[in-house]
Amino acid sequence: MQDLLIIPKGLKPRSSVIKKAKAFLVDFKPLETINGLKLLLFFDQRSKAHYFTCHITGETLVSAADLEASLEVSDDEDIIYKLNRDITEDQAAYRQMEEDASKGRSFEDLVIEYDKSYNATKPLKVYGGQHRIRAISKNVVSMSLVNHGVRVYFDLTKEQKVEIATINNTSIAVPNDLLDRMREQLLGSELRNWCQMGGLLGKGEDFSDRKSPEAPTVRVARTLIVNFYKGTEAKDEDFHQPVVCKSGGIDEDYTRMRVNINWNDDKLLEMGRQFAKLHNTQRERINNRDYDNYAEFARKALSLVVVASWSYASGLFQRKPVALKNHYALPITTSPPEDPLNAKALSLARLKGSDPDTYRGLGTRINPRELGRMLEVFLVQANVATKRKITKDLANAAIQSYEAKRATNEAGKALGRI
Repeated sequence: MQDLLIIPKGLKPRSSVIKKAKAFLVDFKPLETINGLKLLLFFDQRSKAHYFTCHITGETLVSAADLEASLEVSDDEDIIYKLNRDITEDQAAYRQMEEDASKGRSFEDLVIEYDKSYNATKPLKVYGGQHRIRAISKNVVSMSLVNHGVRVYFDLTKEQKVEIATINNTSIAVPNDLLDRMREQLLGSELRNWCQMGGLLGKGEDFSDRKSPEAPTVRVARTLIVNFYKGTEAKDEDFHQPVVCKSGGIDEDYTRMRVNINWNDDKLLEMGRQFAKLHNTQRERINNRDYDNYAEFARKALSLVVVASWSYASGLFQRKPVALKNHYALPITTSPPEDPLNAKALSLARLKGSDPDTYRGLGTRINPRELGRMLEVFLVQANVATKRKITKDLANAAIQSYEAKRATNEAGKALGRI
């Protein structure tokens, strides 16, 4: 079998790479070797990874392909957190793949790693081409007749897995939320574990790779964390400004804060639990009533403006126990069928004579002004209101209060420049 693998002059792969490459040739017998050809080992200068290209039958590919490729497997439970995105079979491009597969299409450049360290019965970990492989699997007649081109990597590090999966998913317009999830996996499991402990994610559940009415994305979770700490660091007299974390790239605030986070901090854990309670109650109340049960109302708590503002208020109230209690009480001080955020009231709130007709209410746009307005709703509710609930009158008053603070802040800046 050694003669079937060619190592170019000057290339010095690790012995583990050579061992796994040879094992792959034994296990899968590519079309090239069956026909007396040898396979050349390549080296990717960007990822510093070794691979070769070859062809195997659809039947072989489907039987050994692992579409749940992962960076990690839990030590105490057999839970795998996917590196790839979810299969979306309803898209037109996927339906075309199925039709092509049924007509014997030979797909090329499916990206995999030969790895038996977990789920050994499915050693071909798929990092690019999962939709094409699913399409192949639904056309049994052609699977044993058609060969497909694969790029097989060997002995990848965690960093290499992320880099290779990212670049291959990026080529098919992967959502930013999936890129966030992959990059967060590279940083560690702490953010996901925190969400699971607080109830934002179920046991063994991973972040959503796109906007979801149920599970948060990495961007939502990061926004919760960042604003909680911004709130704890702020002074009462400050002009408060929540922020929304970036998606699909590096967020400086989160990166800076993450290294110093105590993920087991009781206050941080309680914030997560309380937000999960707010989100779950909001969804339950909206979905179980016969009126105003719009999807955007049900997921209102996961609106990034609400996430950032609610979390900032939670941090700000850490030194005000009464206000914090009032803030966290929203899910229990409203009774069904009322929803704790009163999404309809927020949608109707506006500053008369100022907001345009196209304004769709609080929490629908992501900009500093909208974030400030939404924060003021939570500040007024916890500090000023006589009843622990959000109403249209409260929302309108909060908008006016924020605009007054904003005007004062802008005037202060102008005077400071004189």
